[in-house]
Amino acid sequence: MSRFALALVAVLAALPSVGAQSPRPAAPARTPRAERPCIVLFTGVTTGPRTTRMRSEAIDSTGLRNTYLGGAVDATCEGQGNRLLADSAEHFAAQGLLILYHNVKYTEERVTMTSDRMVYYTREERLVAEGNVKGKTASGTRFEGPRMEYFRASAGLRDENSWIATGRPFVRMSPTESGAAAGSSADSTDLTANIIRSRNDSLLYASGRVVLERSDMRATSDSAFVDNGEEHARFLREPRIEGRGERAFTLVGTIIDAWSEERKLQRVVALNEAVATSDSLTLRSDTIDIRFAEQEIARIYAWGTRARADAGAQVIEADSLDVEMPGQELRTLHALGAAVALSSPDSTRIESTERDWIVGDTLVARFEQVTDSIGTRTALQEVIATGGARAYYQMPPPGGGHGIPSLSYNRGRQITVQFDKGEMSQVRVSEQASGLYLEPSQAAPADTTTRPARGRRP
Repeated sequence: MSRFALALVAVLAALPSVGAQSPRPAAPARTPRAERPCIVLFTGVTTGPRTTRMRSEAIDSTGLRNTYLGGAVDATCEGQGNRLLADSAEHFAAQGLLILYHNVKYTEERVTMTSDRMVYYTREERLVAEGNVKGKTASGTRFEGPRMEYFRASAGLRDENSWIATGRPFVRMSPTESGAAAGSSADSTDLTANIIRSRNDSLLYASGRVVLERSDMRATSDSAFVDNGEEHARFLREPRIEGRGERAFTLVGTIIDAWSEERKLQRVVALNEAVATSDSLTLRSDTIDIRFAEQEIARIYAWGTRARADAGAQVIEADSLDVEMPGQELRTLHALGAAVALSSPDSTRIESTERDWIVGDTLVARFEQVTDSIGTRTALQEVIATGGARAYYQMPPPGGGHGIPSLSYNRGRQITVQFDKGEMSQVRVSEQASGLYLEPSQAAPADTTTRPARGRRP
């Protein structure tokens, strides 16, 4: 082989094979922030008689130390924007543990917290505060209690801040920082429970004897969920909501959801054996949906199992109910599906143990406020029954006074009954009308003759 050929073979042998890639130098590994340990820096403090005293002791060949400080402590994690102040501290670098004692204060951009004692687990980005814990978040939420654990958001560990408070803490959520700072509850939501958890200063979970209070309502339950951003709250296990204001109301069920807008109650829904009570109406059903206007009940929907509305002398039942209550005064009630309305006759004029009734596929009942010797009350004004309508009413005896009533029974496609201050005054039947009217017979005079005792002859 010629010299040229030998040289060419040597060159080709030195070249990489087709498609092969030359290895690139490995890029230096980037350590996530959470994997980089918190480098605790201490700053000496001299304020009047308070002077930091420090003693360090090397514990291994890596140079990690146990550090003990007294007099005054000012510490921070290098580059993390947090700060810890206390009367004294112990730092165990190998364990990633910083313990602070007396007059402890922790601050960062998202939260400020004070306590009697605090343990900072630097590798976990977790703080445990104990004794007279008080704090405030960037959004204005304030909290206080005997113990709290705070979990910092940190790359590689967790994406959001969270905390858990035990020992029956108190939390005040305010839409404005100024409102919370002033300590006013006018625009705030106050939450107390045995345990409260928070996620990202927006979602709260409470359990054990929960009490939530606002200017327009008070809610109690065994557990609750609060979404500050959506202004939604859910109450579980024997929940109860009490509306505040001039016309109070109560609502119970097994689950209650409440929605607000700009801290004003807009809607409340109770599920399973729900009962809503106001000064003019008691409503029972499987599901009750209450809508509000200006912090007063404006409308109620009820459905599920048989719905029942009790307005005192009148009771209405149906598969579902739609109740209009502007200004929280009962005005109009729509009853749909096998609807029936029951009412009590005037006991001062009628001697009867029966109740009047009207039934139909649908009922529309209208109410009015009447004032008489009893006072101001809600009374029926009109009832309209449609679809297979039937009505049975008792009227005072023809001769007046108190006695056995006359009976009115009517059938038709539609029946309209008019009332005067809650007492039936007129019945109108439309289409396919039929009916019956009965007056009581003249009663025979009472027999006052003395009868002999049984077994004796006169």
